[in-house]
Amino acid sequence: MNYYLYPLRFLTPVHFGDTSEGGNLETISLTLGSDTLFGACCHEISHDTELLHSFIKAVKEQQIVLSSLFPYCIDNNEYKLYVPAPIIQMESKNVPATSFDDVKTAIAAHKKIKRIEYIRASELQQFNKYLQSDASQKHMPTFGVKQTSAQVNMRGEKSLPYYVGNYQFMPHAGLYIIAGFHDDSHRTLFEGILEVLGLVGIGGKRSGGYGKFELADDPIELVEEGIYRDNSALYALLHNVPGKVMCISACVPTSGEVPILKQGFYKIQKRGGFVGTAGSTTQVKRNSYYVVKEGSVCPTPLVGQMLTITGDSLPHPVYRNGMGLWIGVDYE
Repeated sequence: MNYYLYPLRFLTPVHFGDTSEGGNLETISLTLGSDTLFGACCHEISHDTELLHSFIKAVKEQQIVLSSLFPYCIDNNEYKLYVPAPIIQMESKNVPATSFDDVKTAIAAHKKIKRIEYIRASELQQFNKYLQSDASQKHMPTFGVKQTSAQVNMRGEKSLPYYVGNYQFMPHAGLYIIAGFHDDSHRTLFEGILEVLGLVGIGGKRSGGYGKFELADDPIELVEEGIYRDNSALYALLHNVPGKVMCISACVPTSGEVPILKQGFYKIQKRGGFVGTAGSTTQVKRNSYYVVKEGSVCPTPLVGQMLTITGDSLPHPVYRNGMGLWIGVDYE
């Protein structure tokens, strides 16, 4: 399996809804899950049934593997690539109890660590040292700005205002995808779909022009001696998984994998929303499902499964990618 990194530069604001918080249009996420990315890919090629089923089959059989979208920034001509901070349980015995002030300081540092959402891939390689470093130095760069725009619903008898949240990335920042391919034909297939997605946009409110992107650079192959520090780190994390592993996709475990999941530290996230059909201007609400959130940690990787969502109100089956993609994480 050869892995490539695709850095996306967004030309317009993006609206990545967060249905885990109730699906309010003002509530948005910085990143996008691999299941939603896969759904967008399927939607754009749904007019070609043969191509659609070839793509679904390739992902289901892990001839194509996809990560969720994560933030990056460019600093001094170097790509700094961020991954989710691992979901772990901090041991209370590590908190020194020499004095009340020391305990307060340790607890405050612990809370700062828990608030960290993303860390650089190269820092994940030495996560123990990262945890022990000065908490005041644990920060993320500014990838962009959250905004709220006022819009008007003209469909009813009265015009009613509503608000939509969006995220505007800085010129030096964006999101990246890690994609692995069994052979070059699968890579060509994915890159063709990704090019179309950039033109039509990804995420919500695409009719308003949101979510359009282009590649910020040529696809970067992840090799052992990469041109950037974080590229090399991602290669090592993908290929060296002797101990605990961390999920970097939205994974839906099979019933047989649930006992393995329970041995780790994880969060479950709800997915809801609407689906559209190519050539149609209307959307239909689909059934909700749940995924293991990126950053969840397990003793061994979970394969996951492809979801097929059907229903009386849906004009066709809806596919969502619940296959897992895991990287090594160093901590005890």
